[in-house]
Amino acid sequence: MKGVEMAPCSASSCRGLTKVFLVASLLGTTVSFSSHNGVVRSSSLQMKGESDFLSKLNPFSRNDSADSSGDFSSMFGSTSSAASSSEFEGDALIAKAKAVIATDLAIQDPSLLDEGFIWIGPFLGKPLGKVDYLASGKFFNLRTAFPDLEYRAHDFRLDANDPMTVRCAVRPQGIMRGPLRLRNELIQPNGNPLMGPPEAISLTFDPDTGKVVKMCSGFSMDRLVGNTYGLCGAMAAAAIAGVPPSDWEVYPIPTVISRIFGGTSDPVKEASTKLSPFPETVMIQLVKGIFATNLAADDPSLLSRDFSFITPSVGPIGKKKFLESYATQEFGDFSPETSNFRVDPYDPYRVWVDVKLVGPGVEGPPVAMSFSIDENGFCTRLTAGAVMDPSIGKGTFFQSSMYDGMAMTLS
Repeated sequence: MKGVEMAPCSASSCRGLTKVFLVASLLGTTVSFSSHNGVVRSSSLQMKGESDFLSKLNPFSRNDSADSSGDFSSMFGSTSSAASSSEFEGDALIAKAKAVIATDLAIQDPSLLDEGFIWIGPFLGKPLGKVDYLASGKFFNLRTAFPDLEYRAHDFRLDANDPMTVRCAVRPQGIMRGPLRLRNELIQPNGNPLMGPPEAISLTFDPDTGKVVKMCSGFSMDRLVGNTYGLCGAMAAAAIAGVPPSDWEVYPIPTVISRIFGGTSDPVKEASTKLSPFPETVMIQLVKGIFATNLAADDPSLLSRDFSFITPSVGPIGKKKFLESYATQEFGDFSPETSNFRVDPYDPYRVWVDVKLVGPGVEGPPVAMSFSIDENGFCTRLTAGAVMDPSIGKGTFFQSSMYDGMAMTLS
């Protein structure tokens, strides 16, 4: 792991560290921390997935699918596959993305994948190539364990910066009616339901062949939703089978410790209604108003009294602490590029938005943020930091991939 170690902060220097911590949270990184006046402060950035749980389960994963630096972007040159003209555009491309989802992410139809295809997941240090990805999928064979598995895919949209990339979300559900194969054992069915969290999936297509050249999946956008402890894919299946990985296997040590002392959080139940409290256009304008006020730092009245803030590794954090330690710093020295505002069809009180942090010579990975709005127009919950594609990013922040660390220059 690479990173920058930071000495304990003084009162004057903590402002800079808070800015680093906020940017790290919004980018989906994890942080080591020290306490200062009861407020979590960043002391080092932990960019590498600490768990080898999936690689232990998967005998086909290798570490030679990317160069030794771990920089995904070096594998592609440019991460953008935008083409000036292609027969695979717009609705046609989204239709192809839906076909990929319908075939269990191409496990049932490998012809959808390019020969140079790679898969990027949240807990593997290197991407998997086509052969390893297909072997892994067939080894676990989640369809056997969950024959009625339904992805409930939604929010299909084109990436704002790459017209050959389709992003979507899934909320998998199914009943464990068959055996689940792990590395060294076969877990018998228990009839337990699987309710996965909202998961980000990104599919990048070749403009000439229409085949998938890059897939990012397994990225949980809200770890408190569902009954899999925020886990996706094989890890989620293992959790439902009764053999979940421990937090120590999934999250960095500081995150686990903070959760031990902070207590557990109740899961967020799926909405029982399909109706939003306001028309979609109004919901989106309310969220844009929060962005316009520096995440409500300039107008705290936009947040409800029971407001909470959560990232993949931090929180839930209450309103007071959020305003003091996060919102007041906005997005650090970076400007957020927002796109694709949309209401969640499975949680109509929630608006999702794609966000990228940009600055001079710096580009962050695309992340998903969400804002939950109540019947009175107040924001009750904000989620941030859910990275959708860690292979995207450049500049001082992104000298290497989020898995192997990235250099930090903020002070």
